[in-house]
Amino acid sequence: MWQSYFNGLLVTAGLIMAIGAQNAFVLAQSLRREHHLPVALLCICSDILLVSLGVFGLAAIIAESPLLLQITRWGGVAFLLWYGTLALRRAVRPGVLREETAASRSLRSVLLAALAVTFLNPHVYLDTVLLIGSLGAQQPEPGAYTVGAASASA
Repeated sequence: MWQSYFNGLLVTAGLIMAIGAQNAFVLAQSLRREHHLPVALLCICSDILLVSLGVFGLAAIIAESPLLLQITRWGGVAFLLWYGTLALRRAVRPGVLREETAASRSLRSVLLAALAVTFLNPHVYLDTVLLIGSLGAQQPEPGAYTVGAASASA
């Protein structure tokens, strides 16, 4: 059981350290101090859901469909290019994250943005569902692996 738990913890922690679109969004919200705790909780719950789906079957469905793999791959490329362009534009305009220049958004709009960054990003399906999920499906204790992955996300 512990081996599966630590496998899930370490694999997921290793992938989370590479800052993706979701992590960048959570960090930006934290810097703004704008609904950062609800955003983090929503992202943790989303990660748990996606890892669970991957461990318990969705990874196999995607891996067996060349069309779904291509959609996920090229959708991920398009999303990351778009999100990277937005980040580059913010970097070129210093001071956008300053409190006095940033307009406050409602909790609803921030959570909807977090959901979009999480579930409309095809890259999340490659990492969280396919990679983390398929590794978890091979574990002797897939449930312990999922708990380990959830711990890393939290």
